[in-house]
Amino acid sequence: MRTAKAKGMAVGAATTAAAAALAVGPAAAPSAAGPALKVTAPAAGSSAKVEGSLLVQWSNTTGKEVDVWLSARTPSGAHDRLSLVAPKAGTRKAGEALATLPAVPPGTSYTVEVTTQDGEESDVSGPLRLIG
Repeated sequence: MRTAKAKGMAVGAATTAAAAALAVGPAAAPSAAGPALKVTAPAAGSSAKVEGSLLVQWSNTTGKEVDVWLSARTPSGAHDRLSLVAPKAGTRKAGEALATLPAVPPGTSYTVEVTTQDGEESDVSGPLRLIG
């Protein structure tokens, strides 16, 4: 009888521990989702010709229309939009546009920005070198 009672207590303790673990719930899995809007090309350090064409690619899970801008990095690290190089570039999850670059001075402080038209989401490429 003692054995049955001891077994019952062990089972009861295990059941209580399992119930407590379930009440807390499983550990949250880390989010595998990336940003809703991400520039995937051009790669940082790429070069393009002033007044030439540049292939810009992005991923977009917002479902919103995007615009593509040529921007310049400021000394403070901000990005100033210089020219809208691909307006209304699409809503697809994997988008691309062949952007025509404006006449700007050659340099290494340029970036490409892809932004939703409502301005709620955006991403900026790494530094881009424009050559004359």
